[in-house]
Amino acid sequence: MISTTTAGPRRALAAGAALTLTVTLAACGGGKNNNGGSGGVLTVATGSTGNFIRNFNPFAPQPLQATNGMIYEPLFHLNAAKAGEIEPWLATKYIWSDGGKTLRVTVRTNATWNDGKPFTAEDVAWTFQMAKENKAQNMYALPIASASAEGKDTALIKFSKSAYTKEYFILGKMKMLPKHIWSKIPVKERATTLNTNPVGTGPWKVKSVKGMTMDLVARDDYYFKGLPHFKTMRYRSFTGNSAVTAAVTSGQIDWGGGFIPDIKKNYLAKNKNFELVNIPLATTFFLPNAKQGPTADVNVRKAISAALDRQFMNRSVYDGQAPVANPMALLLPNYESVLDPSLKDAVIETGQGKVDQYLTASGYTKSGGAWEKNGKKLSVTVELVSGWTDYVSVAQLAKQQLKKAGIELVVKAESYAQWSNNRARGQFQMLLDNSGYTPDPRAYYAQLLDSTIPPKIGESTNVGNFGRYSNPAIDKALDEIASTKDPKKQKPWYYKIQQEFIKDMPAIPLFYAQNEQEFNGNRVTGYPTEDNLYAAASIWLDPDGGWVAARIKPVNGKSGK
Repeated sequence: MISTTTAGPRRALAAGAALTLTVTLAACGGGKNNNGGSGGVLTVATGSTGNFIRNFNPFAPQPLQATNGMIYEPLFHLNAAKAGEIEPWLATKYIWSDGGKTLRVTVRTNATWNDGKPFTAEDVAWTFQMAKENKAQNMYALPIASASAEGKDTALIKFSKSAYTKEYFILGKMKMLPKHIWSKIPVKERATTLNTNPVGTGPWKVKSVKGMTMDLVARDDYYFKGLPHFKTMRYRSFTGNSAVTAAVTSGQIDWGGGFIPDIKKNYLAKNKNFELVNIPLATTFFLPNAKQGPTADVNVRKAISAALDRQFMNRSVYDGQAPVANPMALLLPNYESVLDPSLKDAVIETGQGKVDQYLTASGYTKSGGAWEKNGKKLSVTVELVSGWTDYVSVAQLAKQQLKKAGIELVVKAESYAQWSNNRARGQFQMLLDNSGYTPDPRAYYAQLLDSTIPPKIGESTNVGNFGRYSNPAIDKALDEIASTKDPKKQKPWYYKIQQEFIKDMPAIPLFYAQNEQEFNGNRVTGYPTEDNLYAAASIWLDPDGGWVAARIKPVNGKSGK
């Protein structure tokens, strides 16, 4: 059994069956006072999302950012930026048994919902039982068999099969809900209710949502004493990346996360106290629909991949700061421990010869410089968010490169709401997207490839495998990885996944995604840095953004008005 305190140095999480965490201080920023909200306004940029819709339903395709981490909280904080680091959140201890089929969780006894009701193990058990009984609420496709409470501080969750692979989602992603609120909502309405005044355990309550501004107000009874450090957390939305950039570079934003071209010149050089934290947490993909349309053909996917000049895109769009991904889509160096040694030097196939080889194998012929089949030219539509200007540039370059190879790429820029809805329902041919944001390679590959996650096309999922890819060999490998905590026994199955990925290319890897987070050091401190990466620094990341938001501090008591 491993013991650690949040006041001392963080230690790597061992691969044992039990973990005990003892809380002595609020991690990364316990204040001198017993109540949070000692500062003024923390202003953050949500990006180019347009007007806010007052929806805090964690089951909705597009809940407001504040829903996850700021209002609703998980059991533990699994640091997305550092594999193996874990800290208590709503729970203080967990123990696996029965080969990953039984999980016993000890929850806090000092946490309350923001309506004053106590948070108990009954809430935890009910949240998991609700997910078991309704697939729409089982967001992470957990194999839950039963959930029950043992007194006020212990929840017992049993699974129909080993759930080790799902540990990150069970402990670090699934948000606890108040039984006394959600049990009164009819089952059929739980996914559609707007939940405009959410009751959560988090450090913030909703104050107002108006147009492109949303204000949260700090609770004065949060169980992490002294947190949060700001009285108000203000979200600002914008119509596009250009508007975000203007606000961030002019110092209006305390914490931003938008792409800024030539960021050294256009941001860092503008003020000596502006700081950039850039830790890649994901892989950028062209995500094809593997179930229907032209990209359901593996040879079409491979031909599209072979036609792309990723290095040129990297230099042109990201100033060389987005390294080209590998063909097995393994996020490196984060997951180097599970890299198949035989693939350590593997690179993505490129060139017209490969394009010709794959399309010819699928019965395509070239006519007038364009590939066609049965009299119909090969045309693929890629959807992306119109305000994400770097992705727009990547797509336009891809369009030019594919045209040269004889493939038509139709670029469809749309609102985030439309894009995310199409993604959730699998109603697309190809998306420009990214995947990752987990310290666990098990969760990474499961999110991307597990065929048990997505429902049929037309039904919604927020979890992953949006392209509806299915491969029994990968499913078996994920199950085998889930059956043991022994890394030596897991590795051959990780190797199998990587080999199958190269063979099938269910997603088309592009780059290691950039994760530029800008902090106005004139006004804020206490945020994650490379020297103190206590969480992923992304304001939008669920739930690390919430962990950081409670711990970021005003500089010398200064803050926004």
